[in-house]
Amino acid sequence: MKSEVLKAAVNRPPLELGLPRGYVDAAVLLPVWEGQLLFTLRSADLPHHAAQVSFPGGRFNDGETAEQAALREAWEEVGLEPALVEILGHLDPTYSPLGFRVFPLLAQLRQEPRLRPNPLEVSEILWVPIEELIQAPAYAEERVVPRPTPTGVLQRRVWHYPWRGYDIWGVTGNIVHDFLERIKEVRL
Repeated sequence: MKSEVLKAAVNRPPLELGLPRGYVDAAVLLPVWEGQLLFTLRSADLPHHAAQVSFPGGRFNDGETAEQAALREAWEEVGLEPALVEILGHLDPTYSPLGFRVFPLLAQLRQEPRLRPNPLEVSEILWVPIEELIQAPAYAEERVVPRPTPTGVLQRRVWHYPWRGYDIWGVTGNIVHDFLERIKEVRL
């Protein structure tokens, strides 16, 4: 995937989302290397989202920006060196049913990384070709949110992207959907 296409996909400003009471900020990194997105398969021993496909990321530490949190978490989870990462821009933030306001950041890697997954958090690293995600038989479902949302809506649309036996879904699937829709728009 050409750098110009990726940059154009994050050219428009992201949506503004307030921070509702009881929610905390988190950021995820969408690293791209040679037309592939980096995902992690979370450890089966984690208390939340165990064994699910996700992007590297997590909650902000005090005083961190979204960029700092995403880079720190990617380093902690998979050993992605921040010096290899060029952040291209923000996708639309989203709310997680677990009480996070999540800021997705699209990044391009300057060279092929040598990754080392942290076994306490990550069981596997997945490099998923963007073109395969575009062609995936994606579908959406309406799900009941287990806690009140900032908008008061008790249902939300959740996107699923089946890929080689994995189900990329939930907040990650919704972020993938936003990313792919932007890619399709700039390719027209």
